[in-house]
Amino acid sequence: MSSVALDIGGTTDAWLQSLVAESSAKDPNQVNEPQVPRVPSEFREMKENTDCYEPLVVSIGPYHHGKEKLEVMEKLKAKMVGQFVKDSIEAAEEMYDKVKELVSDARACYEEESTRQFNDEKFTRMMFLDGCFILEVVFKKLEKQKLRKQEVTSITRDLFLLENQLPFRVLIPLMRIYTRSGHHSAEEQTSSSKPSWSSERIDQEFKKTVEDFFKSIHEIPLQRESCWEKISIFFSELPRSLILSKDTGPYCKLGIYDHLLHFFYFKFVYGKGQHKRKRRSNRETTSWNRYYSVNELKNVGISFVPSNTSVFVNVNFKKTFLGGALCIPPLNIEDSTKSLLLNLAAYETCAGLYSAKCTSYVCFMRSLIDKPEDVKELRSKGILRTTIGTDDQIAQIFKEMTTNLVPKPSAYRDVKESVESHYRNTLKRWILQYKDPISKAVVKYSFIVGIAVSALQAYLAQTKQRTGYGICSCSI
Repeated sequence: MSSVALDIGGTTDAWLQSLVAESSAKDPNQVNEPQVPRVPSEFREMKENTDCYEPLVVSIGPYHHGKEKLEVMEKLKAKMVGQFVKDSIEAAEEMYDKVKELVSDARACYEEESTRQFNDEKFTRMMFLDGCFILEVVFKKLEKQKLRKQEVTSITRDLFLLENQLPFRVLIPLMRIYTRSGHHSAEEQTSSSKPSWSSERIDQEFKKTVEDFFKSIHEIPLQRESCWEKISIFFSELPRSLILSKDTGPYCKLGIYDHLLHFFYFKFVYGKGQHKRKRRSNRETTSWNRYYSVNELKNVGISFVPSNTSVFVNVNFKKTFLGGALCIPPLNIEDSTKSLLLNLAAYETCAGLYSAKCTSYVCFMRSLIDKPEDVKELRSKGILRTTIGTDDQIAQIFKEMTTNLVPKPSAYRDVKESVESHYRNTLKRWILQYKDPISKAVVKYSFIVGIAVSALQAYLAQTKQRTGYGICSCSI
């Protein structure tokens, strides 16, 4: 604590002026948040979640470099990059020189104490190896290596850890040289037109390649567009495509992204056309609504429907005559799902994103999942697609993920208000609550009455028949 804060004596004016001076003074210990930050300490406090932020097989950047358990993959990196150098020595030398030019900028992207152990030469070599390795993985050169499926899955998982990122300011220049060299495609090596591509054209091709790579992240199911949706999208974008020969929107430029996890976040959490920061309005206040589990909502007529979008945080509520439907994008629960969601949440915390979309989504899903029965219901509706563990284990994963997570108070406000309004509608609840008992009673008593009526009809028919016989015999 500063001396000003301790010194509360003297005149009021002098003390107030000292506070102004203290607030204006620059703190020599204050540093700007690096592009690749460390995971906040509060995220690591939950012991069950600690491993979610640690690489399993491969390190990228300085934070986990040199760990013994990751040495095997360092040898594979050297092998893969060695093949690249052998195939294109000119491109490799150009890429290395480019990293050398950017070494100071690259250091500034990480926390300072993590880079002190590396001199410039060693740091340059690390950035070069890691950059080439990422490009080889993204361009699917990893398939040529004799790796087990689990190893490939672990590598992909490690590339989306917050502390395991390579700054795009380093990766993009490497990618441009890599692409111009035609190394990523045997077909392009023979094409004379590709080397003349502009940087913007190359960036667009790489952006598409990365998005295709994202499709291999099984935790986020792909969007399935109906025929009508495809036609609508085509005609809505047609005028724009006639005006612009290429997509020049601000979020189509790779340079705006800090790293691979940042790119993934804006692809699957923000989504296309949702990048503009919304203005805070007077209506954007905290909604104090109760949280209801899946089965509680099911009992009052709210169903669960998988929605057709790849932006997995987009949850909506649709009203029906007596009930409603929560439309939730499908989510595959795999070994690395927990790690991916927590690192996305850690990223938006470090980036200071007010929307906190991923954090709020995880907390909202936790509010729905209270018991294994809730997981079972979401599985039956195709919202949770689990390949690991029991329903009880899946419910436990969501409980562990939300420890120390703080969602945006007004997140899913409209959804929660709609659910609360329906839940408090006494008439609807009464009809839905007694719909089944009344229906069963009606069926039960209708059955009894039906039997009684049938018996009475049979008796009357038989009596009439006997009476008719009697009259005939008398007349004879």
